[in-house]
Amino acid sequence: MTLLADASTLRLPVDLYATLPFWPLLGAILTGIMLALRARTERAHWPVVLGCTVSAVLAVVLFFDLPGALHQEPGAGAVVHEALAEPGGHAAGDHGAAAEPVGFTHTLYNWISLGERQSLDPESDRWLAINLYFDGLTGVMLAFVTVVSLMVVIYSIGYMRDHHGHPLRGYERFFAFMGIFVFSMVVLSFAGNFVLLYLGWEAVGLCSYLLIGFYYKKPSAAAAAKKAFIVNRIGDFGFALGIFALYMYIRPLTQVGENPLDYAVVFRYVGELTQGQTTLVALLLLCGALGKSAQFPLYVWLPDAMEGPSPVSALIHAATMVTAGIYMIARCGPIFARSETALAVIVVLGVIGAVLAATMAMAQYDMKRILAYSTISQLAYMFVALGCSAPASGVFHVFTHAFFKALLFLTAGCVMHAMGNIIDLRQFSGLRNILPKTRALMLIGCLALAGFPLLAGFWSKDEIVHSAFAYSPVVGVLMLITAGLTAYYTFRMYFLCFHGQTRFPKEAGEHPHEMPPVMIRPLYLLAFGAIFAGYLGVTFGGIPGESFLGFLQPHGFFHHYLGASSIVSGEHHGGGIWLMYVSAAVAIVGIWLAWMRYGDAPAADPDKAALRGLWMLWNAKYYVDEIYDCVIVRPARRLGSLFFATDNNGIDGVIWFVTAVPRGLGAGLRFLQAGVLHGYALGMVIGVAALLLIWGWIEAAAT
Repeated sequence: MTLLADASTLRLPVDLYATLPFWPLLGAILTGIMLALRARTERAHWPVVLGCTVSAVLAVVLFFDLPGALHQEPGAGAVVHEALAEPGGHAAGDHGAAAEPVGFTHTLYNWISLGERQSLDPESDRWLAINLYFDGLTGVMLAFVTVVSLMVVIYSIGYMRDHHGHPLRGYERFFAFMGIFVFSMVVLSFAGNFVLLYLGWEAVGLCSYLLIGFYYKKPSAAAAAKKAFIVNRIGDFGFALGIFALYMYIRPLTQVGENPLDYAVVFRYVGELTQGQTTLVALLLLCGALGKSAQFPLYVWLPDAMEGPSPVSALIHAATMVTAGIYMIARCGPIFARSETALAVIVVLGVIGAVLAATMAMAQYDMKRILAYSTISQLAYMFVALGCSAPASGVFHVFTHAFFKALLFLTAGCVMHAMGNIIDLRQFSGLRNILPKTRALMLIGCLALAGFPLLAGFWSKDEIVHSAFAYSPVVGVLMLITAGLTAYYTFRMYFLCFHGQTRFPKEAGEHPHEMPPVMIRPLYLLAFGAIFAGYLGVTFGGIPGESFLGFLQPHGFFHHYLGASSIVSGEHHGGGIWLMYVSAAVAIVGIWLAWMRYGDAPAADPDKAALRGLWMLWNAKYYVDEIYDCVIVRPARRLGSLFFATDNNGIDGVIWFVTAVPRGLGAGLRFLQAGVLHGYALGMVIGVAALLLIWGWIEAAAT
């Protein structure tokens, strides 16, 4: 079936949806104005909260509104182009189809002639336009980005205050940065061409730097912000080169009036590129995804980024920004699917990252760092799905992961807030009676992350495991092992925190207590998503014996929804129904093993005693940071010192020498201008005498 997109069938005007990115930006601007006018700090959050609320409402309405616009007969607003081909050369989904739509482009204005409704001017060949792209992938991204962002912003109202309820220093600045970040992330997800995508891409990187280093007077936070910025610059450099290469290759193929960087145009002509050109573009674009989504080998910035406030960790480094790389690869599916080399690289890097990060998390005590390594591992899971030609499954995991990982980071923030900013699991335990609500909410998040049956994480993780087995049994087994490790270290963290003897550090005060309602209530919606978001991937009414528990059929609404986007809709899943039971069993066994070893929160770590050297290797994070420091950082600093010395002593030395002559003459004659009148008179007498003497010598020589 050929699906077509028509903007005229949307329930709300498309121009109203187009305002979606600007409401958080407006909130950030108003917060900045309040700061400039020195208005009451306690109210500085309201503009950003209201802006994010409007965006979230529009995004949710759009999410349910898009399917109607993506299933229409050809019309004036329809945009149709070549199907995404699988590596074998067949169209994805329907192998006999010749065309597959990807949605429609809405132009806000032409970059040069402001206000024009047409993005392209055939006469002047203007090609840089501000376009928004509407399809299933856009709807999914906008829905969870705005909703999760709204919950985190509301949570921040309580988190960014002291125990007396007074706003912390930089309260207005924090919310202004959050509003700008949400705007940037929405622009990234909404972009209709690679130029606007890149602008949003760099803007979220800037906001990440500002928010990680929010406590800029803290040396570790400032260092973490610089590290995140520099590491992302490495990946973004390759990403920019990929966009340049794409422009060079696509531009000669386009006709007058076609934007060579518009998604629709690129996907229309990408099939005409050579294999080498496609692979080069795909690998360069992949560099950006490795940095932004914290994948091996550019993942080292994410654990250090936990130096920022917990809402920053939840929003930027768990739920939204780090998924930008996954989104970009899924959006560029027509490019990546035509390069088997690029897909193989994605799978290899994904497997390495998943196993590496999961083992690192096994030996950590900082709750936020455990969750950070978990994020790296789960993002690597999504990479494996993308490389296995199952991007819809990867995007499905992006969607479910956003809810339960944001929930986990925010509940960890509640623990940290109650424990006086202490988050080391060795310094407290038995908090189940002190923080009962936080405990229940974290339990939901832990179960979803572990892939416990019938929760959100189970459905999306299981689809990736099926796709991995269809790609390679070895990859499938490694994904199952990673799933078991995930369940184990997640509940190791949970049991060490809430079970065992009740104890807490002196920083927590005499009576640590539950968080205020403004911090707890947003977590209920995230917990709801952690339980039920996965049911968007299944439908009821399956045939008994052919679906899990006989009444749930996988690959339902969610895959049908994404089928109209530019990502692969016809995915291969292997292993049969038995693999779903195996996946569920692996999660349950991992939780049970964690209970057996950490159920009473022992003071001495049993894994440390049992694994010894291996545990120490995991605890040291495989010494990757130290290796990078020796191989890259120190040589770069020495090279920089050499350049500085060359500039300071060589170039500046030559300049100093050239200027030394007039400076020396000036210094020698400076005494003549001392401002003493009799000195000037004496100078004049000596000068006249010298002139007379010289004149006498000349006369004598002449005679």
